[in-house]
Amino acid sequence: MAVHRGSSNPKLAPTVVPQAATNVNQERATFSAYVTANKYDTTVYFDYSTSPTFSSYSTVVHWVTVTAGPYFAYYNASGLTPNTTYYYRCRAINAIGTTIGQTFQFLTWSLKTYLNSTAGAFSVSIPSITPYLDSPIAPVIYEILLYGGGGGANYGGGGGGGYRLSASHTSSSTGTQTVSGSVGGGGAAGNGGGGTGSATSGGSTTLTVGSTTWTAGGGGAGEHPGTCGLPFGRGGAVGTGNNPAYIGGLNTYGFYTIVSYTCNCFDKLGNCCGTVPNYGYDCGYYACGGGGGTDANGTNAYTQDTNSHNGGNGGAGGGAYGLNGGSGGGGYGTQSNGSQGSVVAGGTAVGRGGSQFGAGTAGGITFKYYGP
Repeated sequence: MAVHRGSSNPKLAPTVVPQAATNVNQERATFSAYVTANKYDTTVYFDYSTSPTFSSYSTVVHWVTVTAGPYFAYYNASGLTPNTTYYYRCRAINAIGTTIGQTFQFLTWSLKTYLNSTAGAFSVSIPSITPYLDSPIAPVIYEILLYGGGGGANYGGGGGGGYRLSASHTSSSTGTQTVSGSVGGGGAAGNGGGGTGSATSGGSTTLTVGSTTWTAGGGGAGEHPGTCGLPFGRGGAVGTGNNPAYIGGLNTYGFYTIVSYTCNCFDKLGNCCGTVPNYGYDCGYYACGGGGGTDANGTNAYTQDTNSHNGGNGGAGGGAYGLNGGSGGGGYGTQSNGSQGSVVAGGTAVGRGGSQFGAGTAGGITFKYYGP
């Protein structure tokens, strides 16, 4: 009986050994696979989709020449959507047939928020990627917001911490790197005694990305009246920042007390028919509130009427991106801080000037970046 033997050159569809996606960030990923053409011209496709069934998908083409051994095929995809699960597969087609490799899934990076309102140094590792056979990518930092520490108060309220803002910044350095800086502490409180008091200004808040540094200055200390009379307690200046600084308490005076009256007219019998008051300084003081916030919502501190014997409230603070700060502290008599700036869904209060011998609060910093 005749024996039929197989061909020494079997006709085979391509062999596909896919790899998991690499070099993933918020909008990129590298697809790859080892493909053996099995002696026929072969076309390699990478399909990717947000559907695990590939009910609809995008396709990119990678050609493979005739070769005896496995060939490494790859594609650096871009334009992906952040925080999205994708599915991808490799299809290889030659004259004999089609081979579809295993499906892999991956999640693109989401936008992270860093927020810190504790005085002192900090550092954050910002991730980046290097696409296959391409250049490293420089990290981008978004929505940078800094507040300096609030100033301490004497009779005058402490100034609110300065405000510094940058919508986005691409680092001058490529690849994963450390972003560092320091959150400014609040100024010390005044002692309430004579002389100059002991209140101090708030500390500056800094942030360095690559070769670029931002600084938001601390609020100034409220002034302390020296003796009965001038000078009177002025509110502290707001810290430096992007927008115009507001300063409180430039027109602050001690209040008068009537101590006696002097006759200024007499009738024909020598009786007094009119008097004028004599004024003297009362050795109590009111003093203005500290300078307010420094964004578009900040307003100046004000001085209350001299008859009220009260200090001015602190100026209003600015707020954005989760920080709610920069308000000035109230002057002696009101003990009232300025209103905080409004932010969407509330916010962490930072950089507030002290009121009536009170300490200022620490500044704060927040920014956003993409990461896994």
